[in-house]
Amino acid sequence: MKTPTTDESVVAAQHTWAVYQCPQGCLHVRLDNLTLTFSGPQFRRLVELLGEAYVRLGVREAVHDIRQH
Repeated sequence: MKTPTTDESVVAAQHTWAVYQCPQGCLHVRLDNLTLTFSGPQFRRLVELLGEAYVRLGVREAVHDIRQH
C-alpha cells in the first residue's frame, strides 16, 4: 500500500465522492455527506465484494437483454 499523504485529504475535499488514505493509514470513502472508514484489509474486502457484485449484476443484465431480443 502506498505511503499516506495529507495532500490526499485536501484533494478529496474538493469532491463529493472520494477515496483517500489518512496519515494513520485508514482508508476513507466519502459519498456526499457520508464517510466510511476502513483498515487496509477491510477496504480490500469491500473492493472484492463490489467487484463480484458488479460482475454478477452485469451478467444478469446481459441475460435479461438477450431474452428481450
